[in-house]
Amino acid sequence: ISKQTENLNRAVLGPELAKEKVIKYVPHGINEKFFFPITTEHPEYLALQEFKKNLYGGKEYDFALLYNARNIRRKCVPDLMLAWKIFVDELPEAKAKKTVLVLHTQPVDENGTDLWAVKDMLFGNEEYNIIFDQNKYPTNIMNLLYNATDVTALISSNEGWGLSLTEAMMCGKPIIATVTGGMQDQMRF
Repeated sequence: ISKQTENLNRAVLGPELAKEKVIKYVPHGINEKFFFPITTEHPEYLALQEFKKNLYGGKEYDFALLYNARNIRRKCVPDLMLAWKIFVDELPEAKAKKTVLVLHTQPVDENGTDLWAVKDMLFGNEEYNIIFDQNKYPTNIMNLLYNATDVTALISSNEGWGLSLTEAMMCGKPIIATVTGGMQDQMRF
């Protein structure tokens, strides 16, 4: 799954037993025909504009942060929401109104947290521009989602790889991640 997994297997087995095993790191790959940056000259540009209009309810934002993963405890979605609040609170009001957090996940999951309750607790009636998008999209629409946002964040407490980060980078987007598992490989650690 990651270079870290390969190293752990070698360390646990020791040099002699590791020689007898096939332990090989095979990096993840994403087909560039499916995930790619969409520029103004690209044939998908108009589809991207329409997707943004629908996603953002006709509003325009200067900065959009995307979370694209399951709502399970180890993904630490409430921590991301708290970090978003701290970030937005530091901005001037006019800039804060032009930012949006897109949570592409189920707001409630039996393996995670009630994110509606977290939103109510953290933000109350204040407007922090949080969009819950729980649609199941085909690959071509996922490419639009990544291109419709500026940064993708995944702050899991542990993560084998973190596929949404790889997909985001294929779309030319920077990532925010914790130093754990395969996310370290993607951040070049």
